[in-house]
Amino acid sequence: MDHLSTEKLNTVLQEFDLVELQQSLSPPAEHKLTATRASIIKIFQDFLKTREISAEQIEIIDGFFFLFNEPKFFQWHTLNWWEQRQHIRAIKDHQPYQKRAQLLLQRSYLAPYINYSDEMVAKSVDQVVKHAWMRKRLVMRESFWNTIDSVSHAAYFQKKYQDIFPAFCLLLCNISDWNGKSSELFLGIDNGIGYLYKKKSRDSALLRLFYKVYKYFFRSGVFYIGGLELGLMETDSELSCHGAGAVVFQGW
Repeated sequence: MDHLSTEKLNTVLQEFDLVELQQSLSPPAEHKLTATRASIIKIFQDFLKTREISAEQIEIIDGFFFLFNEPKFFQWHTLNWWEQRQHIRAIKDHQPYQKRAQLLLQRSYLAPYINYSDEMVAKSVDQVVKHAWMRKRLVMRESFWNTIDSVSHAAYFQKKYQDIFPAFCLLLCNISDWNGKSSELFLGIDNGIGYLYKKKSRDSALLRLFYKVYKYFFRSGVFYIGGLELGLMETDSELSCHGAGAVVFQGW
């Protein structure tokens, strides 16, 4: 990343919101916060490298940084499926996040359509309107829910959050191609664990159905809410794993 991109991302990462009720972090936790910021920056850099996006092509317009400082995540590997479910469902529709995401979406070039209702979108034949509605859902819901799943997986199998916090960063960027054409890119970056997932169709939906049936009978392991599936299937979006984290991105 060039100096300007690094500076803008660092600015975003200096201010953060908390998912839990704790309003401040104790001094001993400051080193964990520094390591958490570094983990997000590393995943962002790996993503750009994988996508072959150079420093000259990307400009960060705005973004915000979320910490999942719910203490239960630090002992997630000791919780059973039902205990995990209780805590995850309590945060999956986090209202402060919804408000921040809405404000960020209003800076998008699609902002005139963001506040359209479901009924207005359904009646419209304009693909730009429908694209705006899909982006809104991806940004406000699926990306956040994917982060919870990603964090839950890493906390359970890797016991990952002893030295860093679970975290999520949402960025609105401008991307320029080599012909000088500019377009928007939304990135949802978490420091959990992910995998390469390119938009497929019914195959993945069928697998998800089998998984739900399995979980209905065997309530064990990690609890997932599976919030990302529909958003990826209905938008030109992908979920990619870059080392230790996942990036949900709106394709261009």
